[in-house]
Amino acid sequence: MSTSRGRDQVDHSNELPSTLIVAEDAARKAGAILLELMDTAIVREKGKNDLVTNADLAAQHAIREILSEAFPSHAWIGEEDTLHQRPEESQLCWVVDPLDGTANYAHRFPNFAVSIGLVQNSQILLGVVFDPCADEMFSAIRGCGATLNGTPIRNSGQTQLDRAMIAASFPPDVSRDSPAVEQFLNVLTRCQSVRRLGSAALNLCYVGCGRMDGYWTETVKPWDVAAGALISREAGSYLRSTDDDEFNVWDARLIVASSKSLFSEIKECLQV
Repeated sequence: MSTSRGRDQVDHSNELPSTLIVAEDAARKAGAILLELMDTAIVREKGKNDLVTNADLAAQHAIREILSEAFPSHAWIGEEDTLHQRPEESQLCWVVDPLDGTANYAHRFPNFAVSIGLVQNSQILLGVVFDPCADEMFSAIRGCGATLNGTPIRNSGQTQLDRAMIAASFPPDVSRDSPAVEQFLNVLTRCQSVRRLGSAALNLCYVGCGRMDGYWTETVKPWDVAAGALISREAGSYLRSTDDDEFNVWDARLIVASSKSLFSEIKECLQV
């Protein structure tokens, strides 16, 4: 496997499958660290209701060590880095959240994941989301479909909001008069059910495999959604920005839905 492509385009058919295997291995190593440290993790606040633990840092270190050794010319953006410098468009870049759902993790609530995406020219080339509690590995390569533990997945195909289960993410510092609250109420009164589960990566994967029918957020970061956005899209989901523009991983405001018509209904609810 070539590891010196640098800023050249990756050969999708030849290199991405083997690259995905390395990313999956890194995600599993990080997941094992998260499980090992869950009962003893040291928690601190980065900001209001925005947590980080020593497990985040240990998991990110393990991921970076594996990916940097295999792909030394690739750029890197990890959530727990001090600086988040966007790479040059043509450069291959790993976009990593070692622990998506830190608040859940800190409370030992089993809904968190490792998220690893590979991005070039603002296109997500591959994505891996690993849930260590359920031992579920969601994976996708651009243009090749998505899988859960190696089995192809597909979204629910739901077209009606009143029959749909929808997920949402709010900012850590959400207030009573925040537009996000009004949006939540608009969706809540029109859909079958709303969930705020706490992991953007898993929300996207759940839409992809049909456990959820839609998801929206305007508050997450690229590392939260880089992998899950590709997985959900490759599973047939309709994914756009909240402005109905083409989704941009570097401006991670998004709606994903099991159908275009459901997307339109969700978008209508968010116009407050």
